Amino acid sequence: MKEFDKDQLFGQYVVFAIEKQLCALSIKEVVEIIRIQPITEVVNDRDYINGVINLRGSIIPVVQLRMRYKLPIVPFNKKTRIIIIRNEDEGIGLIVDEVLMVTHIEDEQLEPPLEMFNTIEKDCFKGFAKVNDQLVGILNLQKVLYPEEVKEG
Repeated sequence: MKEFDKDQLFGQYVVFAIEKQLCALSIKEVVEIIRIQPITEVVNDRDYINGVINLRGSIIPVVQLRMRYKLPIVPFNKKTRIIIIRNEDEGIGLIVDEVLMVTHIEDEQLEPPLEMFNTIEKDCFKGFAKVNDQLVGILNLQKVLYPEEVKEG
C-alpha cells in the first residue's frame, strides 16, 4: 500500500452521510451543494450513475452513492443533497443522504485507511479523521467514481 500522506489531507472538509457512514470531501473538490432536483435517466454501463441534471445550462452526470456502494435505496427527502464536484474539468453530482457540516481537519486527527470498517470499500478512502467523536472517511474521488479503472491486478 502507498505511504499514507497526512500532509495532503488536512484542511477544510465537507462532511456528509451515506447510510450511517460519515464521509468527507476536501472543500477544494466541492463546487457547490444543491437540493435534489429532477434527474433525467440515461442508459449507461455504470448502474450507480443515476442520470443527469441540467444545472444552469450544464448537463451534469449524477452518481447515487448508495447505489455505488450497494446500500439500500431510500426515497429522497428534504435532507438529500447533490454535491457538485469538479473532476478533471468535468462537473459531477454526488447524491448523499445529508450534508452535515464543513469542518477543519487537523493533521493529528488523521489516520490511514482501516483494514476493516462498516459499509464502504476501504480503497475509496484516503484516510480517516475523528471529528466530534465520530470517524469520518475522507473519500478518494478517483476510486469512488472509477472503481474499475483503479483496481490493481
